Amino acid sequence: MCVVSVVYDYFRTNVPIHDWTRPAFTEFQEIIHRLDKLDQRFEQPDCPDPDKAAWMKQVEERLMLLESASADTSR
Repeated sequence: MCVVSVVYDYFRTNVPIHDWTRPAFTEFQEIIHRLDKLDQRFEQPDCPDPDKAAWMKQVEERLMLLESASADTSR
């Protein structure tokens, strides 16, 4: 199993979606990118998962909504 998959599983099940902030999510994406490189180096299989992709999309959509609401109130 690839390390990326393990990390996704951990954060998806242990960090509530409302706890994510843009800086934390950006850092998470950077870590995932680095772990992906490590998986490639050790020839770990790419193991995409539609549920993990859906979770990432939910977090991203929530952050975009928060950011747009914040931009609207600062005008």
